[in-house]
Amino acid sequence: MSGRADRDARDRFRRFGIERNVRSAGWLDLRLRRLVRLLREIHTEARSRTGIPWRRRLRAWRKGFRSRHAALYGVDDGDDRGYVPDFPYAWRNYAMNGFWNPIVGNKLVISQILAARGIPHPRVFGVVSHGRPLALAGGSADAGMATLRDWTADARPVVFRPHWSGGGEGVFFLRRQDDAWFVNGRDASTADVAGLIGGLDRYIATAFVDQAAYARAIHPPSTNTLRVLTLVDGDGPFVASVVHRFGTSRSFPVDNFHQGRGGVCAAVDAATETLGAAVSLDRHNRRASHAVHPETGSPIAGVAIPGLKEALDGVLAAAGCFPEATCVGWDLLMTDDGYSILEANSPPGIVVSQAHAPLLANPRVAAYFAGYGFAVPPRGTTRSERAAAAPSS
Repeated sequence: MSGRADRDARDRFRRFGIERNVRSAGWLDLRLRRLVRLLREIHTEARSRTGIPWRRRLRAWRKGFRSRHAALYGVDDGDDRGYVPDFPYAWRNYAMNGFWNPIVGNKLVISQILAARGIPHPRVFGVVSHGRPLALAGGSADAGMATLRDWTADARPVVFRPHWSGGGEGVFFLRRQDDAWFVNGRDASTADVAGLIGGLDRYIATAFVDQAAYARAIHPPSTNTLRVLTLVDGDGPFVASVVHRFGTSRSFPVDNFHQGRGGVCAAVDAATETLGAAVSLDRHNRRASHAVHPETGSPIAGVAIPGLKEALDGVLAAAGCFPEATCVGWDLLMTDDGYSILEANSPPGIVVSQAHAPLLANPRVAAYFAGYGFAVPPRGTTRSERAAAAPSS
């Protein structure tokens, strides 16, 4: 704000008897959080055992990419135009949503907001705080095994996940049937369950949602979700990318695709509501394409996603609840009678969003990211293009 504008603002505050907000704008806090995210990204890359030769890793780093992601995108030796690079994104992404990040990314908070707006979301049983399961409303007053028995009374799994997490970290499924306990489908004693829950903190417990028949047919053991990336510009929220993740035996019990955890990621054609081919990156960082699931053999490419348009409309309604959180990744589960938004990721990882095409190939998406310093170089300016255009001797 200019000096004249600041004086005018102070004058109006005085005239109308408004107390000035003299608290810190928080720029230092945000900058430190951004630095932490960048350092975490660098640390993860440095300690990852990718098996990629150092020369290729260095080439990826010079372009701003983690080596595994450069291999997935095919940019370590080729044209990286249009891809949002990892390290600059890690430095800038927290600024996109600012102090809305901990609000949107908190699974308990987002669940209450979605419920208030009538947007489909799994029922929340309660939380686990310092090892004590606490019901949100009703249920047993005993913050212990009695509460767990209330939550698991219908013999259906209860999903436990940290308030703040990503990439499937810390997620597990607890089920009780005829007084027998099961954790991720494996037999567990009462002592096992008590010890497991007793070691948790800042966890949320939600009902298990049955996925749609098409997703169940492709890989039944895992919950297979869509990742929808929404952005907000001057015209409001819009869908920037939609992909579908499917689990494998390596990724079980979740469907996570990133960091080589075994899942596969399929393209989604939102206009036709169908799946495209899926891609995977194996332990040796070889990219593979899959028209069928690599383990079950069930078709992926060409499979219809009934009700996808209505589900994406619901995601946009959810994004509209947070107009100042301009970049959010939504985990969406299709059901046989609709959809359910499982959680929001803020700031979101964008690896799955770029697994099939560079994000900045979409002009509206490119315009959004340009506001944060991500510019798409014009054709003929990349190193490979300059080398190809150079006259031969």
